[in-house]
Amino acid sequence: MLPRVWTAAALAVTLFSIPLLADSTTISEADAKALDQKIMTEAKTKSEIIANLSHLSDMIGPRLTGSENLKRANDWTAERMKAYGLENVHLEPYEIPVGWERGTAAAKFIDPSPGRPILIASAGWAPGTKGKVEAEVVIFKATKREDLAQYKGKLKNAVILRGEPRKIEPVTTVYQPGQLGPRPMGGGPGGGGAPGGEGRGRGGNRPAGGPPGDFSSNPAFQQMQQFAQEVRDFLRAEGAVAIFTDSAKPHGLLVTTGSWRGRERASEQESIPQLFVAHEHYAQLWRLASRPAPATTKIEIEVNNKMIPGPITVYNTVGEIKGSEKPDEFVVVGAHLDSWDLAQGTTDNGTGSSIVLEVARILAKSDIKPKRTIRFVLFSGEEQGLHGSRAYCERHKAELPKISMALVHDTGTGKVVGFGLQGREVLKPIFEKETASLKEIGFKEITTRGMGGTDHASFERAGVPGFACVQDMGEYRFTHHTQSDTLDKANEENLIQGAQVMAVTAMRIANLDQLLPRDKPKREFPKKDDAKEQKKDDKKDDKKDDKKDPERIVAPKRIG
Repeated sequence: MLPRVWTAAALAVTLFSIPLLADSTTISEADAKALDQKIMTEAKTKSEIIANLSHLSDMIGPRLTGSENLKRANDWTAERMKAYGLENVHLEPYEIPVGWERGTAAAKFIDPSPGRPILIASAGWAPGTKGKVEAEVVIFKATKREDLAQYKGKLKNAVILRGEPRKIEPVTTVYQPGQLGPRPMGGGPGGGGAPGGEGRGRGGNRPAGGPPGDFSSNPAFQQMQQFAQEVRDFLRAEGAVAIFTDSAKPHGLLVTTGSWRGRERASEQESIPQLFVAHEHYAQLWRLASRPAPATTKIEIEVNNKMIPGPITVYNTVGEIKGSEKPDEFVVVGAHLDSWDLAQGTTDNGTGSSIVLEVARILAKSDIKPKRTIRFVLFSGEEQGLHGSRAYCERHKAELPKISMALVHDTGTGKVVGFGLQGREVLKPIFEKETASLKEIGFKEITTRGMGGTDHASFERAGVPGFACVQDMGEYRFTHHTQSDTLDKANEENLIQGAQVMAVTAMRIANLDQLLPRDKPKREFPKKDDAKEQKKDDKKDDKKDDKKDPERIVAPKRIG
């Protein structure tokens, strides 16, 4: 296990009143635990989390990538970092090919039940309908290229239902940490439920066999993405009006996700409108469209969205506490600042952003000088495919071998109950020892399980140990990407606990003698048939584990 080297003044009673000296004295475990307690006390007694989260939610609001609101959030968070005493505070630019603005979206029945409204929300970076359109609702069941022929010449002015209604658990169902429940299929114009599509989507679906956060070399994912594009091109060529997808949320909640298609001009983003539909209305449309001929189901739909020609410059917000001994080695503490735009973006991810600011405040205001530099990064473009964290890794490519760890908070307002180490078995005893003090505040377990779906995955892909907090889910499955992602859902006590976990962990890892080891077993992609069988086996194993220990932590494959 890697020993810690702390500064000599860490032994002083006046830890929080004077700067710590850059002296290579190793402190005892007892003194290290005393430092943990001081950090946790500072977090509990002087928290600014709710004040900062309130400003992000109420004064700035939703922070869609490429929007003016996101730039306002970048500037404001940079000012907060400066006020807390961070060094080297700046915005790091990168470009996206095209921006997008949500307009109105409305639909209603024509036949049967004329005039009854249908709750819909556009996917991000999807076009509008160019006015009101009357359309017949058609169930589309193609799962492979050969299935498309049966629909040739039958989809003119049709609204397409791409899948059966999802099974929705009762709202009283208690989910384990990391579980989001059913998620929409198909999603946004960028692709089929992973990076670059479906918001790379925490609303998306990870193909069996893929490593967390990296789909690029997965044959199953490549096939899925290619077929999804073929379907969109086919539907557009056949004159379909729009694609409808079940929002897969209870009680009329809508969801959104999506991304640009990776091209340079706004005109090239034009595809087919894609809408998420409230589950109850989607299920009704499916039932009606399933009736035998000559029965038909007709609706009226109008969607107004706007593509903003690019390229558009967007930013990550960056600040740091310089290391006292190894300032050119780093621990990264991060969260994504961007959000979706159906609500305020409070729990996804104003909460994580406010916790990162709070960790910066705790450590900087307390004059704690870590051995290595702790860098605080608020990423943008996460919801469209981890673009901000990928840009960060590219911009700081030369530094990557000197980053010990990237730690990210991105599952809303729930308590942090563990870390999944992405298969890095060698790190488990290190983290178990370094996080021992956190047990008293509800931190339960270190596992080697992997998860994807947020910015730590960009670091993992680049070979840097990257981890996301495993959290209690609370109401996150109801707020995630929905119109219910609002400030009233924030739980201050849990957010303070999250700041305590991240601050203690960041300081502990920053003060180890050496960088964390990179050792990680190489993951093989199974063939398509093997992947299906493995997925079945994994489900059986999970059910067995649940019976043995119903309160065990389940680190999610894609966090929400």
